[in-house]
Amino acid sequence: MSSRVLRVAWPGAAGWVRLALPLCFGLVCIWVLMRQVDEGAFAGLGEVMAQLSAWQWAGAVLATAVSFAALGQYDVILHKHLRTDIPARQARLSGAAAIAIGQTVGMGVISGALVRWRLLPGLSLVQALKLATGVVVTFLIGLSFALGLATLLSPSDLLPAVLPLFLLLLFGVSAILVFLHPRIHLRALTLRMPSLCALGAIAGLTLIDTVFAGIALWCLLPETVAMSAGALVPVYMIALGAALLSGTPGGLGSFELVLVALLPQVPDTELLCAIVGFRLVYYALPAVLAGILLIRPLPDGLRPGTIKRPLHESDLAGPAQAEAGLCRQSGAEVLVLGTLRLPVIRPGQTLCMLFGPLSAPGAAGPRNALALMQGHATRESLIPLVYKADARLAATARRQCWHALHVADDMVLHPADFSTEGSAFRQLRRKLRRAAQSGVTVARETILPWGALRDIDAAWQARQGTARGMTMGRFCPGYLSHQAVFLARLDDRVVGFASFHIGRRDWCLDLMRAGDGAPEGTMHALVATAVAEARQAGIAQLSLAALPPAHGPLAQLAERFAPASGLAQFKSSFAARRVPRYALARSRIGLWLGLLDLWLAIRRPAARAGERGATAADDTPVQEDDDDYGFARARNV
Repeated sequence: MSSRVLRVAWPGAAGWVRLALPLCFGLVCIWVLMRQVDEGAFAGLGEVMAQLSAWQWAGAVLATAVSFAALGQYDVILHKHLRTDIPARQARLSGAAAIAIGQTVGMGVISGALVRWRLLPGLSLVQALKLATGVVVTFLIGLSFALGLATLLSPSDLLPAVLPLFLLLLFGVSAILVFLHPRIHLRALTLRMPSLCALGAIAGLTLIDTVFAGIALWCLLPETVAMSAGALVPVYMIALGAALLSGTPGGLGSFELVLVALLPQVPDTELLCAIVGFRLVYYALPAVLAGILLIRPLPDGLRPGTIKRPLHESDLAGPAQAEAGLCRQSGAEVLVLGTLRLPVIRPGQTLCMLFGPLSAPGAAGPRNALALMQGHATRESLIPLVYKADARLAATARRQCWHALHVADDMVLHPADFSTEGSAFRQLRRKLRRAAQSGVTVARETILPWGALRDIDAAWQARQGTARGMTMGRFCPGYLSHQAVFLARLDDRVVGFASFHIGRRDWCLDLMRAGDGAPEGTMHALVATAVAEARQAGIAQLSLAALPPAHGPLAQLAERFAPASGLAQFKSSFAARRVPRYALARSRIGLWLGLLDLWLAIRRPAARAGERGATAADDTPVQEDDDDYGFARARNV
């Protein structure tokens, strides 16, 4: 194992002030606490603690064990989310140890990150910091759910009646924000927030964790105190929240002060007895065990079989449909099972397969593809989604009890049979004549004037709005270098261009851009020339890309919110045939959530796919703030 060196920079004056503030706040809380409790409360503390039975101590230890089992499971979920491939047992142990030490010494994010980094040799410090931050953020979100539910089921006169509704509403709003903004930026650190599936699991674990921690405290109340666990647990959760927000080591001072303030009916000595016993069982004992665990890193263990890898150019050189070329720009990975290769993207909440397998999967391929998608999505706590599947894959999905929705129609024509003769092509002939009369010439070019094309793209976006992404191409020289690009010129000046994904047997229209001065019919001439060239190259099928379906619920939505009558009229002028494409998911809710997630990613590709990073010399997006890129870079530090 390579040595790991941590270089520590001493904080400046502002840093020392930030470190000192929680300690000062804790001292103030302790001072207020000393004035609140009776003067003789501490005198009889030892005698009251001696009266606690062995069964009470055993109950507190057992409840603590259940609570820490739930705490360790947080890391299992977040390791899946961050795709570290750390085995579940190692993730669980390191997470429980990190929380045990972090809650005792304070500075939970920093101390928790260092503990995880120490215990897991395969984890970079950047990953450990992301894990620790993710645990804290998601725990606070989950705590709002747990406390809201606890106060709703066990109301108290000491708490406002609207508190449970407010907390549950806060949790719901947090879930919506996580869905809409799957990435957050904390200074130099970019975090990909957990999916709704992961957040729901963490909320359930938070409820288990805090309820059993409150039971541990209740077990250590002297038998003379007549108080139910249901009444104590919500108060404990509030005290825990105050302790976390105070930032003091172990929440010292603020935790005790909140308990004393919210439990006036409990005598001070008896309450202090429970608090001291709780500190011993829930804080000191786990911290000591975690310290023993820190003596040496955890063994690597058996990692799950890695069946994902970056997209290779060879993946697109086989029998894959031409439109799979979009994967070059969408940050796609490839899931591999034998000869089966699936292109997947992660918009935020979903593991989304685009189009279909990249390889020829054989008779059992569709069924194996769906099983691979479902298994890998479960491993990452994501919703499995297939976008623009063909009819064969959709039929297999229905037989496997998946839900299918007709989401688009590919506009397909066959170059060998294409002709502009007949009444169906009357509009196309008129447009082509207008372009020819204006002097427009079209040709496929391999040495491209990138500056002129970039200007045309900028002018197009100024008219149409920011280009969309993920399942739609965006202008990028490195991306277009893999395509067939046709230029329209007027007096030797480029006035428009169109690009096509190229496959073994098919082409697919990708970008269409017209400059401000492009004559009428320019885009029709570009596509007609491409069809003619595809016929000469022996291409069996050419797709003009997709349109919303002509019928069904999505057709109505598209007509209302995103009418594309001009685009539909353009593609219809070529008498293209509609070929239905489907979205597939395991449940109806998952289907609509997945489509909404993908729709947001298409409309905001920079926020979802990390395209704000630097670019290479050929303008290919480097995606520096992508999680995988950050992890790879951190491993080399």
